Amino acid sequence: MALTRRSAVARLASGAFAALLVALACAGCGASGSGTTSSQSNAAQLLVPREQSAVAKAEASLALDLPTKPGQPAPSLPTDGFVRPLPAHQVVGFLPYWEVGTFTPDYAALTTLVYWSLTLGAGGSIAHGGQGFSTLRGASLAVDVSEAHAARDRVLLTVFSESARVIDSVSNHPLSSGRQLADKIAPLLSSGGFDGVDLDIEGESSADRNGFVSFVASFSKTLRSLGPSWSIMLDTYATSAFEPAGFFDVKALMDHVDELFVMAYDMQTPGIASATAPLANADLNDAMTLAEYASVVPASRIVLGIPLYGYDFPASSRYDGAAATGNPVAVTYSEIVAAGHKAVWDPTTETPLTVFRRKGKWHQTWFDDPVSIALKSALATRFGCAGVGVWELGMAGNNASVEAALLGGSQPVKLSLATERL
Repeated sequence: MALTRRSAVARLASGAFAALLVALACAGCGASGSGTTSSQSNAAQLLVPREQSAVAKAEASLALDLPTKPGQPAPSLPTDGFVRPLPAHQVVGFLPYWEVGTFTPDYAALTTLVYWSLTLGAGGSIAHGGQGFSTLRGASLAVDVSEAHAARDRVLLTVFSESARVIDSVSNHPLSSGRQLADKIAPLLSSGGFDGVDLDIEGESSADRNGFVSFVASFSKTLRSLGPSWSIMLDTYATSAFEPAGFFDVKALMDHVDELFVMAYDMQTPGIASATAPLANADLNDAMTLAEYASVVPASRIVLGIPLYGYDFPASSRYDGAAATGNPVAVTYSEIVAAGHKAVWDPTTETPLTVFRRKGKWHQTWFDDPVSIALKSALATRFGCAGVGVWELGMAGNNASVEAALLGGSQPVKLSLATERL
């Protein structure tokens, strides 16, 4: 099964931004020698002063000197990794059905635990087949919900779809579909003790844009009539705030949900061994993403999504910007650590990578580690975001340094539970 949900570059809209991305990617293809790729150099010019300032302040938040030249060893996050604690913020963690019963999250380090997922059906129905639904009714998940609540963690239930047919159906009949989904999910929230819903509906068609807003509005209105204390979080793409014809109209959707979880990952440049979630100075990056979101919706209702995985690229050479010679393979942070390859730091994107040979061929694995995660946490607080979140918790295995990077020297914000808001 796939390690990641679809997001970011996989759904870049057509038009000027897509044309720019292709042009920049082609400019960087086949680069040889260490250092910044052509794509990265051109993309660096896209950063506006606010983004540059936020990145600089995020870097200054860490109590370590970051390497400034390519190929230098990736730094480790010290025990006291921040010059001063970051402002207290939310930490959201996804727990997919395949981790339930085999992995126990560190609930104390979280604000919100999100169980992923039930599958959305046509017309707002819920598919009752599959492991996601059966796990929902199992004893192991009930234990997770109970222990999360004991740690004062909010627990959300995800409804997921990436089916064009299903998404078309709810967008074409938004009022009835929204009401039906709310009617179907409400008893599951009540019986499972959940505090609300996470909508992970990953559409592609701009033709569904307006209809999807109406669907979410109908769902939200109906669900709040059934349970006013339930929260609603919506997952969106890194590109959504600057896609005028993309699937998500984030400004309109914000009126009907409590928070946006921005899936700021899978942002690597097509055809090049490159960063999964660059902080800055790439065709698509966290600084650009947060600046665009903050210009459209209140930053205090944004959660920056961070990957606990990376991609292993077969590459044409060992150097940054090398062309990929095949499809990259997703690998978890725990697997990357266990592989034991020495990590080096890319000062352009502020992310680590490992470079090695396998069966005589070069490989580059780009990923996020505690230092790059700490930078992202600091960046999110600089933009005034509600917090940060990870896909998904089991990929790092309760790594203490990862948790410290997400928390930033503070305790996680704890929100009131649904039962406390009745």
